[in-house]
Amino acid sequence: MDKKFLDAFVSKVQQKSLQVNQATWILETIGSNDAAALKASLEIELRLLFNDEKIFKQLVAWSQDASLTDNLIKRQLNVLVRMFKPNLIPKILIEKIAQKEACLSLLYSNFRVSLDGVSLSENDVKEILKNESDPDVRKKIWDASKQTGKLLAPHIIELVHLRNDAAKSLGYKNYFAMQLDLQEVDEEWLFSILNRVSNESESAYAQLINEINEDAACRFNVPKDTIGPWAWSEPFCQEDPMDAQALDELVNGIDIIEAAKKFYATMEFDVNEVLKRSDNFERPGKSQHAFCLHIDREGDIRTLNNVKPTIKWLEVVLHELGHAVYELGFDQKLPWLLKEPPHMITTEAMALLMGRQAYRAKSLSILAPDSSELLKEKAEISLRRRQLIFSRWVLVITHFERELYGNPDQNLNELWWKLVEKFQKIKSSGSSYQCDWAAKYHIGLAPIYYFSYLLGELLASVFEEEMSMLPQNKLSTFFNERLFRPGNSLDWKTLVEEATGKELSPDSWLTFSLAARKTCVT
Repeated sequence: MDKKFLDAFVSKVQQKSLQVNQATWILETIGSNDAAALKASLEIELRLLFNDEKIFKQLVAWSQDASLTDNLIKRQLNVLVRMFKPNLIPKILIEKIAQKEACLSLLYSNFRVSLDGVSLSENDVKEILKNESDPDVRKKIWDASKQTGKLLAPHIIELVHLRNDAAKSLGYKNYFAMQLDLQEVDEEWLFSILNRVSNESESAYAQLINEINEDAACRFNVPKDTIGPWAWSEPFCQEDPMDAQALDELVNGIDIIEAAKKFYATMEFDVNEVLKRSDNFERPGKSQHAFCLHIDREGDIRTLNNVKPTIKWLEVVLHELGHAVYELGFDQKLPWLLKEPPHMITTEAMALLMGRQAYRAKSLSILAPDSSELLKEKAEISLRRRQLIFSRWVLVITHFERELYGNPDQNLNELWWKLVEKFQKIKSSGSSYQCDWAAKYHIGLAPIYYFSYLLGELLASVFEEEMSMLPQNKLSTFFNERLFRPGNSLDWKTLVEEATGKELSPDSWLTFSLAARKTCVT
């Protein structure tokens, strides 16, 4: 094993990754053509570092050397081999994929819904759907929210074909299968977990959707059997539509960024420097989504948000800072390559757990100390509904992606609504754009990722059970020691087992969601 060569190669990856991340931040915050071109060119250069068959074979040989006993080197070799695999494809294919992804990022950043000559951001659309009482207006705005799908669908389908071509050239049946393999996730295991979540929550969700439809029928004065996605408080029906307006009262007069900073401080997490580097408010050309980015794996961590005075944005800010404190918690003695989560499942668990605190009465006493007990109780109930609602949305996305990469030339809108009706139990209102699936950001630019949210919720439920028994000021120590410190020195399954004492399963999540559901309806 030539450690000097390994160190030199990782140093090149480190330098180029820094440049890519810096360009990503520029693109997502400014949204210019030049930024997109820069991001694409740097992404190509990074991927080409992993396009050397000779180096790949040497890494594989070293990783299989029985005399190698250094576990950190073994893990670095494992990580590098999995980084090489998807890039051992023709250079022209790498270039096409990187350029198409940068093009999509630019289109997403700059797109705004147009309605009656007025440009609307995603925040604007959600605000209308939250407050508008006229069904005809709601249908019009919901339909308009799908405009982006028509624009992006051809680009996404082209990108799906390119990704599949790359995967097939490496011996995989398609890109979906390749991604699961590279993420150390067994497909059969994953869908057995998803099926269990679906089957064991089916009755509770059916009862909940009936309540949602009855509530909407009353609010909009329409027959229950006419309720469609337009009646929900956001375009994809992935959030709780009930009490949406009332819960926003919890953040009236609250500085969400300052409240989040103080809340994390009660857990002994200092996020002040993260927030100083972050970009938190919306403007033209900026990405309308939210994310956390560790620029250099040396502490330059930033979040991007588009904060509005809503409980949802309180949740999102807490969520993204959950990713940030995870990144801050890696053992600094780890090699650069291992200063990352082993899978998005573990970092999403922390982020989702922190996002839940926007609805927890105990946490709201810190975040919004003047809020009423009634509103805090409603927030707790809404959190319980959200678990069931969001789980069904994850089922839609994950099943859709498996079918999308299995056959990208089928009628994708028909497939989309078939899955929405099956899992979310929501009937199509029939948008005029017929590419509704393509309006969802993750389909094009964060593929084969969404299942991580649900698995993250399962893990978050395990941690929340333990968290409830600890003082607030002991939580940073708990998470740093149990979850953050190992970084990517362990595979994600081993990390979960060592952190919780058991394999990942839906048990805690089902106990929480279904028991809470009984509480809600009695």
